[in-house]
Amino acid sequence: MDGAGIEAGSDRALAAEWYISDAVHARERALLLESWQLAGHEAEIPAPGDFLTCEIFDQAFFLIRDDAGEIRGYCNVCPHRGHRLVEGRGGRARITCPYHAWTFARSGELLSLKRRHSTAAPDRNRIGLFPVAVDRLAGFLFVNPSGTAAPLREFAPGLSEQITAACPDLGSYHVEDGPALGHSYVCDANWKVLIDNYLECHHCGVAHQSFDDMMDLSKSRFELGANYCFQTAPTSMKAEKRAFPLDLKNDVTVGHFWWLFPNIVLGQFPGVPGFYASRLEPDGPHRTVRQTWSLTVAGPDAATMQRRDLRSEWSVNVVSREDRALCENVQRGMRQAAFQQGWYVLDPDDHGISEHAMRHFHETYLAAMEGK
Repeated sequence: MDGAGIEAGSDRALAAEWYISDAVHARERALLLESWQLAGHEAEIPAPGDFLTCEIFDQAFFLIRDDAGEIRGYCNVCPHRGHRLVEGRGGRARITCPYHAWTFARSGELLSLKRRHSTAAPDRNRIGLFPVAVDRLAGFLFVNPSGTAAPLREFAPGLSEQITAACPDLGSYHVEDGPALGHSYVCDANWKVLIDNYLECHHCGVAHQSFDDMMDLSKSRFELGANYCFQTAPTSMKAEKRAFPLDLKNDVTVGHFWWLFPNIVLGQFPGVPGFYASRLEPDGPHRTVRQTWSLTVAGPDAATMQRRDLRSEWSVNVVSREDRALCENVQRGMRQAAFQQGWYVLDPDDHGISEHAMRHFHETYLAAMEGK
């Protein structure tokens, strides 16, 4: 695929081979493991000893609050024989391997192992858990498996401040067990197809009629940053909509959506205040697993809960299904011999139809894939 990029000023999109090739997928594994990957939210591990686990491809990690309340990240593997240390979420005073009972402090040091006076065993000071880099963005926790990525503030300068300005009450939201704003699902399409779909609304009026009725997409705007992009999308300011009802006084009436390179999307959707963040992880060239964390306001009244539930139902059963069907259809098209490369539609004055944010993703992606 070397040399099959996007020329400056070209109106041709990323070639189909980038979406269907097993060789490209193998190279993307390195790209994603070298980047920041969404792992959870700090509210899921509020107290010392609380931990959560995550897997990126086949690499397993866990995040835990240490005795000082700081969040540390480790590979979820015992340095003795490679057994997994913890499962799911929970709380531990110490990390004890279930295989041979090697026990580690929350700060990573080996505390004890089974031995007698005559036992020949390695010096405990030589052994500890394998650390992994951890960073935060808007309360969400990220891991960098390779340890080579720049801190998020350097990697995506201005992104944190942008989120804070758009969602000033975000710190008061709590993690929602159900799909308040987003949900997890599997889509039979390449992960880049899903990102492409997220970064353009050229399709919205055609394929999302209830979404189009709710929004005033002619006024939406994309702002391109280093390794990310930001979209503001105002609603049409109608209380009764085909999607779900809005309280124009108390609900969010302007949507805010971000993409963080390579495979993270975040946003505040119109309606009851809340926020979501998703990791789009490839499971082969033709399949993507979307894992979503949702935040919502604490202690809503009955009317607020009803509006929130109606939005959740619409998100899961309407717009999400529409998007998955679109992406899966595009993936089938990518495999057709007649289709080699798509086109961009670019309009500096109408971001509701322009695909310049998608082009920004493609250019960033190709630059990062050089040498992979």
